[in-house]
Amino acid sequence: MDLSVLFYPKTCPFCGKYISDYQIRVEHTDWICTDCFRKLPRTEQDLTADNSTEMALLDGASSLSAARKTMHLVHAWAFLHYEKQHLIRHVIHRMKYSDQPELGYWMGWQAVMSCRNEDLFDGIDVIIPMPLHPKRLRERGYNQSEYIARGISEVTGIPIDTTHVQRIRNTPKQALQDGEGRKTNVAGAFAVNHPEQMYHKHILVVDDLVTTGETVKACLHAMRAFRGARFSVFALCKAQ
Repeated sequence: MDLSVLFYPKTCPFCGKYISDYQIRVEHTDWICTDCFRKLPRTEQDLTADNSTEMALLDGASSLSAARKTMHLVHAWAFLHYEKQHLIRHVIHRMKYSDQPELGYWMGWQAVMSCRNEDLFDGIDVIIPMPLHPKRLRERGYNQSEYIARGISEVTGIPIDTTHVQRIRNTPKQALQDGEGRKTNVAGAFAVNHPEQMYHKHILVVDDLVTTGETVKACLHAMRAFRGARFSVFALCKAQ
């Protein structure tokens, strides 16, 4: 038994319930107690094609099948629904703004362990977390999407790459934009390096929160330079 638990008992930051050493070792409830974790709003999109995350990435195509062809999209899914009045809002806030990036790692790990589609990660060559602009990265000190990606990588063994895609424009926050503004705000915000090294790869793009999908679409647009590449998308949350 870890003696630190006796002197510094771990409690759930949301309900205050004590998290036992057994729960930490066996159930891996390092950050949120079992009860609170079970209350998180699952999307069930790991088993659902044509889900709301995929539909958000249509990019003006007439149908999802057309979008798959033009964007080389294999699959997109989110682990949780994002609801402003729900516990998940506090989880995201802690992960992004309260200097708790390890929560992102844990949530990424849990997302894979909770996935019921055994083939979902098959054939993926590399994971690319949604990049932050260098200025925002310096201000925050970490990229929360990279920590989510690390949790996924820990379970799947798929390597992470943070060098081939960069955010070259420090855009205002998407949440402050209206519908059309979200699209123009991120247009041209991403660039790629040495695209030839990513030719014909199956790439998993990881983001923390997808709302309208414009940021992901802008990133995928830049990655068209990866000739012959196919793309899957994972988001920790999808806004309703």
